Amino acid sequence: MVDILSRYKDIMADHKLTMQQGLLPPDPEDSPLKNGMVTFISFLCFGSTPLLTYLILNPITDDKNIKFGGACIVTLLALTLLGLAKARISGQQYLSSVAVVVFNGGIAAAAAYGISYVLNNVFGIEE
Repeated sequence: MVDILSRYKDIMADHKLTMQQGLLPPDPEDSPLKNGMVTFISFLCFGSTPLLTYLILNPITDDKNIKFGGACIVTLLALTLLGLAKARISGQQYLSSVAVVVFNGGIAAAAAYGISYVLNNVFGIEE
């Protein structure tokens, strides 16, 4: 069997990656440009939700706590929708997919707000 597989280097490499590393070979029909564009557009749509919340609430109220709370709620909804879409596309369970996406997004948002807080309050860097 090894002699036969060793004659076909591509099959041997794919088999070795799959068995030892758990990696599947790339699909020849996948387009890196298409995948990159989908990722970029998703990032623009879902990543801009906190900013859009601030822009929409800016003429309505001057209270920063209401704006921040609104941004948190809208971001949570956007992350939930992203988790549901991910589960639908990948065939994962909905609850676990949403939990992972919301958790990862929450960590990223907390890091962004934490860095902003440190730059503003510790280093005195204003808007």
